[in-house]
Amino acid sequence: MKFIKIAFKLIVYGFALIGVVLMAGFFAVKYNLTNVVAVVDKNSSEYQAAVNNFSYSNLQQENKAAELQYSNDSLAEINRRISQLHNSSQELAALKIQKIQELCQLDVVGKMYPVNARNIILARQAGISVWSYNQMILALSLHAGVDSEFSNKIKACQNLSDADYNETQLADLYKEAAGANAFTWANAESWDIITAAILKDEAVIKRAAADAGVSPRLIVSILVVEQLRLYNTQREFYEKFFKPLQILANANKMAWGVMAIKEATAIDIENNLKNKNSSFYLGPNYENVLNFSTGDIAKDRYNRLTNPKDHYYSYFYGALLIKQIITQWENKGYNIANRPELIATLFNIGFMKSSPKDNPQVGGSIITLDDIDYTFGSLSHEFYYSNLIPQFLLN
Repeated sequence: MKFIKIAFKLIVYGFALIGVVLMAGFFAVKYNLTNVVAVVDKNSSEYQAAVNNFSYSNLQQENKAAELQYSNDSLAEINRRISQLHNSSQELAALKIQKIQELCQLDVVGKMYPVNARNIILARQAGISVWSYNQMILALSLHAGVDSEFSNKIKACQNLSDADYNETQLADLYKEAAGANAFTWANAESWDIITAAILKDEAVIKRAAADAGVSPRLIVSILVVEQLRLYNTQREFYEKFFKPLQILANANKMAWGVMAIKEATAIDIENNLKNKNSSFYLGPNYENVLNFSTGDIAKDRYNRLTNPKDHYYSYFYGALLIKQIITQWENKGYNIANRPELIATLFNIGFMKSSPKDNPQVGGSIITLDDIDYTFGSLSHEFYYSNLIPQFLLN
């Protein structure tokens, strides 16, 4: 009899303890006590310097004729155009130098990271912007280290004003390159699993992106980081359940779904759609896109974001959050649509930390992959400008 009483008390105390833990978790989420511990990335100033330098360059060329803007012409074609002029214009001469420097950079990448050279060549052939090309080089430089041999060789290219590069030969040399990627996380088995799973969701990701009016690659750049984080923090679970099926992991504790969106964040996203006074307000066309059809909103919201068979709402909430952040900054005169590292940082640390300014900081929570520490923002940038999963195009 005494044993039964003791067992009964242990059961009661056990359930009480579980209740306390669950209540603590509830209030922790409710009052934002589970917000990520964010750090500023060691290369935050490098990202901003790239923006400042590019903006100045664009300002200098703002009113020039179309032929003087960035061109995908080969160096040989630029030389041909110059030779046809009696007095070569300063603008064409500057374009030639720019092309020489870019080919020098591509040559450096090819000699040290041939697989990444291949990915850059494929992106160039697809017609990426000069901004995206520069960011692809920047991502490699920051990964290697700002004072590394690779980065120093890249910097040396910027002082080159004359050289004879054959663009076609460079492309032919590396377009079939195989081997390890400079971004070491892309060489792990987990990357193959995540890639296969993302491609299964390609159509639904693109639909959510179109419905929200954002780049699909922006969604994927955050999705990749969340999935790499889940794989490395819940590896046994990932290996047992998600690897055999090649499906994405659903966060379902403090954050929900494949995009790991907290309930409080989801509610903020919904409220911002209808609040005309919110700095995140997207306009009347978006006001009703997340309306609920039943009276149990909390249950419906949870089911939306954690549905293992259909990730649309997980992507759509994520896409709307991206759109709201971009809109807030646009309203203050800042275009951050091509800054995945900053968008991912703000996605990670939350709405309340989003404050448009001239020199924003990149960072977020720390994610450790193969003994390398990344911030949420830096890892998003690396993927975005890696040209991996090219089904989601760079611009």
